[in-house]
Amino acid sequence: MPLIDLANTKIRVIGYSAVMAIGQVISNAIANPATQAAAGIIGGPIALGGVSILAAIAGSLAETMAADELANRMTEGLSKNPRILDNHDLIKAAGEAIGYILREVAKSDRLIAIAETKKLPYPETVLSQLAEKTPEYWLDINTNTADLSKGLNISEDQLTKIFSADAEEFDRVTGLTTADWATFLNEFAASEGKSFDAEIVGFVADKLYATFPKAYREVLKLDAAKGGEKFAAMLLNLHQIALTELRDLGLQNGEILQKLEAVATGQQICQVMVKLEALEIGIRDDLAEIRALLKRYIDPAAPSLPIPVKSETIIQDRIKDFTGRKFVFEAINEFLRTKQKGYFVLQAEPGVGKSAIMAACVVMLKRRCVTHFNSQPDGIVSAKTFLENACTQLIEGFGLKNKYPQLPENALENNNFLCELLKEVSDKSSRDKKIIFVVDALDEVDRKAQTSNSNVSYLPNDLPDNVYFIVSKRPAFLTMPTANKTVFDLMEYDAQSLEDVEAYLAKRTERSQLIQDWIKGRNLQREHFVTAVAQKSEKKFIYLRHVLDEIEGGTYNDVNLNDLPAGLEEYYQKHWGQMIGWEDDPLLKLKVRIIYFLSQVEEAVSCRWLAKCAREQDVMKVQQVLKKWDSFLRHEKVEKETRYTIYHNSFRQFLEADETVQLAGLTLEDINDDISDNSTEGAPL
Repeated sequence: MPLIDLANTKIRVIGYSAVMAIGQVISNAIANPATQAAAGIIGGPIALGGVSILAAIAGSLAETMAADELANRMTEGLSKNPRILDNHDLIKAAGEAIGYILREVAKSDRLIAIAETKKLPYPETVLSQLAEKTPEYWLDINTNTADLSKGLNISEDQLTKIFSADAEEFDRVTGLTTADWATFLNEFAASEGKSFDAEIVGFVADKLYATFPKAYREVLKLDAAKGGEKFAAMLLNLHQIALTELRDLGLQNGEILQKLEAVATGQQICQVMVKLEALEIGIRDDLAEIRALLKRYIDPAAPSLPIPVKSETIIQDRIKDFTGRKFVFEAINEFLRTKQKGYFVLQAEPGVGKSAIMAACVVMLKRRCVTHFNSQPDGIVSAKTFLENACTQLIEGFGLKNKYPQLPENALENNNFLCELLKEVSDKSSRDKKIIFVVDALDEVDRKAQTSNSNVSYLPNDLPDNVYFIVSKRPAFLTMPTANKTVFDLMEYDAQSLEDVEAYLAKRTERSQLIQDWIKGRNLQREHFVTAVAQKSEKKFIYLRHVLDEIEGGTYNDVNLNDLPAGLEEYYQKHWGQMIGWEDDPLLKLKVRIIYFLSQVEEAVSCRWLAKCAREQDVMKVQQVLKKWDSFLRHEKVEKETRYTIYHNSFRQFLEADETVQLAGLTLEDINDDISDNSTEGAPL
């Protein structure tokens, strides 16, 4: 292999490596709440999936630019940047990834089978020896003769996968061609006085081609888990170079910029890399068999559908510590396997984890389902919003953007256009795959805005074959399609739900030293604590989340196990009594009014807006009150401003109960009048 070709190969691998590292850091910093928390950021994700992340960044630039154009401009700039090409740690990381693959190939049954068939002497030993020497050899390749004018020419499909927070999408990234890797391997072996049979060279080259990106990321993750001894500084340097380039292009979105700028230390880089895939590990481990079954119904090679930002935020929140529910997913699998089409209706009381199940379902379907999460606290309550999300996801997910550059007029007035789209995508989709919708919380839809007697959210009565809706609701009656409907009442599965509650408690207790200390401080056995709290929870996961968080936060430092509230209703009553029980509390009136303002607004609102509604000039007092209610609130960041909503609708219902309203000494009509007054004055909702 001529030296100039070897130099060009090294330069291309370094360029690829730089782009892949930057793609993963940027994508996960923007899209993954776990990595955002690691970097000290509050706020929901911008989007998931390579296309949507690149599009989010491209749409935030001062210069008009398509997502693929942005990615190409970034990668070409990086591939010719001398600060990157001369980065010793980057070169070493790439070399270690190659060595990692050679070691894995040396242990493979396929290699041994080739050697035995052709009676070749110990190729696995030679490969293992080369693997140990790869980083050093890689560093010594002289790149002075490399031709930098060619660039990387990474395809749009590859760039989409590189800039993806979805691990499986990234793992389908490929590196150089097999021919490039084959010539490299022959040259490397020759430098050590060795040679390989052509079939073995081809086999090893195929593995290098298919798995180099995955191995490279694994090297970075393993190093990050050890504190970034080798590569944290390199990753931070690459991130800062990319961030400078984005600033030069005129990145204007404050939220994206903030999330990228927040990853500013080697420690935060390590946290970002270690957190890759962390949110889905529990689902993979606990439900691997179900996950594999559900995966049969979708095309894993297809891109993720463009899930709305607020739905993605809810999904990421609900799958934290997700545990069990295998019996529900077995029923969903059976429904998809045996029915030609139809509705699977998950029915249950508030607080038992319907939204968590639906979120886990989206994750296990690899976000290749049409996804919509209704949410009264987030103001997602209209049939029009559902129709817009559903139609948009179908159009973008099934390549119909050219035909429908924008939704037709009246597309959101009824389900006529949705039904047309369903027929169209059903006709063009593979018969062995399914078109699946996941729609949460139908009971939170504002049906007053719909045509009289229409199905909730205008759900279609008649579905084409191979189209399935997995929906959730409370037990109350809703007008819904009646044909091809399977109702799964979660409340009929007491024993299984109790088992899952105990598993969740055991999981949280196992990982929390604070909860363990609380248990030890009361001379309890952990098993007794799990059993007792499971009974108190009435199998409601929202109760467990509140109570365990407050044990960790010190709220129950002065009480024993028997004094913990029995059930969600008692939990709310005790907390409410503590909050309004002090008549001489100077913030009492403000506490009550603020939580009621939050219970009635239809979307997240700012501290300044709440102060204005409450006629309170000191915004810091309002901030103090919000801190008191923190366990009941969800926060989101909008243009550097934190906005608040009630976390769970069950607390909103508690506040609206007659006895609670009377105890508060106010009327909901007065609260709504104040909200209306401030909304019309342009307050920051």
